[in-house]
Amino acid sequence: MHRSSICYIDKQKEYLNIPGSIGVKTIMEKHPKISIHPFESSLIELEKDCWHRLVTGAQKSRHTFHTPSVASFANEGISLRTVVLRKALPETHELRFHTDIRSPKWEELSLNPTISALFYDATERIQLRIKGDAVLHVNNEITSLAWEKTTLSSRRCYLTEYNPSSFAEQPTSGLSEAIEKENLSLEESESGYPNFGIVSIQVQSIDWLWLNHAGHRRAFFDYETGEFQWMIP
Repeated sequence: MHRSSICYIDKQKEYLNIPGSIGVKTIMEKHPKISIHPFESSLIELEKDCWHRLVTGAQKSRHTFHTPSVASFANEGISLRTVVLRKALPETHELRFHTDIRSPKWEELSLNPTISALFYDATERIQLRIKGDAVLHVNNEITSLAWEKTTLSSRRCYLTEYNPSSFAEQPTSGLSEAIEKENLSLEESESGYPNFGIVSIQVQSIDWLWLNHAGHRRAFFDYETGEFQWMIP
């Protein structure tokens, strides 16, 4: 493969601070947004920008990275679905989304933790293909803290009488009539916690692609080897 340049990154080192970056709130203060142009930016700058977009996607519901497509292995082949990105942790190369532990995806990932996520920004024409291993969290400190911050409307999703993906004789939310028609109290919603799980994607690599009429650009960030390099699109 043709390589125009290769950059090796020590996985134990802190991310570099790029002069002139614009700070934003919370976690993004440590990983500020940078002004990039794929024709001019370095591999390190592009990798930092990937994580800034992921962090923003987890925090802002209208961001294009808020709802990625996630794929896992199933008995019949590949299983693909859209999830809500809940957290992105650049320091540990980790992404998290919530799910019902009764769902097929939970069993699939229990049997085979290999997982991929696809993000695409149609406006900026940037695609991220992320590969990693899934770590499943249920009834622990991570799920407890996340559950406390989960809204009542979202907690309702974990109160269905039957398992997600079960077949039904008619259109239904899966919720009981009482839960559908009445306001759910915080106390009542707690019965959904045993069904609440978090999938943590331990990111092994990011395949970055930028589409442009003058010539596409592509880069690969490998966190297992610490090697960052350009690719032919």
